[in-house]
Amino acid sequence: MDISKKKEVNLTQTAYQTIKEKIVHGELLPGEVISISAMAKELNISRTPVTNACQKLEHDKFLTIAPKQGVIIKTLTIDDAREIYELRAAIETYSAKNSFDFFSQLDIEYLKNSYDKQKLAVQNGDAKAFMSEDTNFHRYLLSKYENTQFFSVLDILFDRAFLIGLNSCKNSFRLLESLKEHENIINCLQQKDKQGFIDAIEKNILDGYKNITISRHNT
Repeated sequence: MDISKKKEVNLTQTAYQTIKEKIVHGELLPGEVISISAMAKELNISRTPVTNACQKLEHDKFLTIAPKQGVIIKTLTIDDAREIYELRAAIETYSAKNSFDFFSQLDIEYLKNSYDKQKLAVQNGDAKAFMSEDTNFHRYLLSKYENTQFFSVLDILFDRAFLIGLNSCKNSFRLLESLKEHENIINCLQQKDKQGFIDAIEKNILDGYKNITISRHNT
């Protein structure tokens, strides 16, 4: 790959990550229309890498490119949420089943440390900090089963789940409920309860989806 092509690829990756983070963290809102030219100007790069980044973001279902309108930030529906959480549950429980025997005491200590950070976020009423550490907790569980394809799929799903879950997790009840579920996951590891561990992970993920349906129904 020549230098100019490599630079363009790097700029595309930078634009992709920057725009995605703006969407995930609520700086760009569902239904909002953005201009590729304006985004290129903000990032101080040409239109081409921004266009390429938006095409990838469209493929990953974060936005829609509308001719003559610009780029429209995608509104995630309840069906989107169901598909995301069901796929997460399928992959993460399969991973849990196959990685259970590889968890060490050091792994458990890492998860406990993550749990403590989540607990602090709940005490502070900081849903965004909780969701970030929740994602880290689940990423770590997944990392014990070495499957790079799982990671590439779940990288996108985690971001989309963060985007959907942030609004529904703003009530303290769900944060406390999820915290207890994470504590149960850790306890099952300590007690060497494999089936309990698998079931606890599935419950935690699917309860997250149930909370979204309740939250949407009440708005």
